[in-house]
Amino acid sequence: MQRKGRARAAARARGRPVGADSAETRRQIVRAGRVVLIERGYSGMTFQAIAERTGLSRPTLHYYFATREEVYEGIVTEMREIVVDCVEHSLRHDRLLDRLAAFVAAVRRVDHRDPSVVPFLISARLEPQRNPELQAISESPVRAFLMRLVSDAIRRGELDDDTDVEGVSDMLHVILYGMAFYSGFTNGPAELGTIAKQLIELFAHGLVAGPRGPDPAGGGEDTLRDTPKGVGPRS
Repeated sequence: MQRKGRARAAARARGRPVGADSAETRRQIVRAGRVVLIERGYSGMTFQAIAERTGLSRPTLHYYFATREEVYEGIVTEMREIVVDCVEHSLRHDRLLDRLAAFVAAVRRVDHRDPSVVPFLISARLEPQRNPELQAISESPVRAFLMRLVSDAIRRGELDDDTDVEGVSDMLHVILYGMAFYSGFTNGPAELGTIAKQLIELFAHGLVAGPRGPDPAGGGEDTLRDTPKGVGPRS
């Protein structure tokens, strides 16, 4: 009986994992694929590279994922779940700036546990530009979250009724991804939390208190003091 039990255990080790082992192996492949993609890009995210990082055989990888695109989709799906968790945490707050601060704090906590998270958020925006076949599966929930934040802030009276929802959402999107790039791909001296704190303070008190300047978009309208209207206190 003991030999049979050992034989079954050995067969399971050599074959396809089952149950919880199977789910964990899939997660292992997805996370290894994420790291390889960050280091080498989508073109370098080969089954061979993932096999080398995980120690799994290529047939085992192909049991879980038939194509490289399926691996990428698995990475994006896992990352989307992580971002949605961060969004849900931030929505426990009411005010726009509190929600932004809570979202950044939640992302920081995830990044401390797994430093590949923030770099992948950037890679996921770049790879579909280089590989158009990835565009259909690369949509991020971040922009929809920011649109909701701005819309809710208008409804609650934090922002003026005529606030440009898409414009402010896109501005916040650019800023957040700029912070993520700085944190994930540079060795800058400032920590992400410090930058986020200063950013929230900036939004809370307005950007520039002085004479209005020219429209940076070239339209001629003075907009230099539009920051309070867009993301800070109402004027």
